[in-house]
Order: sequence, then structure tokens, then C-alpha cells
Amino acid sequence: LIFSPSSRSPVSVPQPQSTPAPPAGGKFVLVNNVPTLVTRAPFVAAPPPTQQFLDCFGRCPTTPEYNPVCASNMQTYLNQQKFDCARFCGADIQIVRRSSCEGLFPMQRG
Repeated sequence: LIFSPSSRSPVSVPQPQSTPAPPAGGKFVLVNNVPTLVTRAPFVAAPPPTQQFLDCFGRCPTTPEYNPVCASNMQTYLNQQKFDCARFCGADIQIVRRSSCEGLFPMQRG
């Protein structure tokens, strides 16, 4: 508690909240500092890209910088610019973490 100089009434200062414990069992990732199982939203399977999306994404100017971004569609984008291009071209995605998706999801052979 903090008291004002006039000692009228105490002012309550909010205490920082701790991050919840990760769920028992299963793989999880922190989304906005909240442990989230990878089998739950915001993770969704990536729909097949349309030709319109591929054309738009291919025309989007970006640098070749490698600074991977893992998105909610379980795709790793080369960098923030590529991620932003995907969103601009119509992908409904969010950043899950600022690194590769490697290790978050079972890898599939394609």
C-alpha cells in the first residue's frame, strides 16, 4: 500500500501477475506469455495456397534476411517481411513466436 501525503486513503498498487504453469503432458508454446497446447487454437492447418495468393506473395518485395517467424498456420516464414506479405496477400495468420516452428509441430513429409 502507498499512502498519499495527505494521508486520506491508501492507494493500491497492482502486483505483477505470474505466468501460469504449463499444462501437464503434451507440447506447449507460450502465446502472449500464456502456455498453450499446440493442438489448440491459435494453431490451424494451412489451407492449400490459391494461385492468386502465390502470385501476390511472389510479387511482394522483401529482403533475403534470415530471421524466421513461426505463424499460426504452422508455417515458418523467412522473416517478418515475408510474414507481412502473406498477411497482405490474404493469409489469416498471427505470429506464434519469433523463430522457426521447428519442434512445435510434428514434421510431415510432403
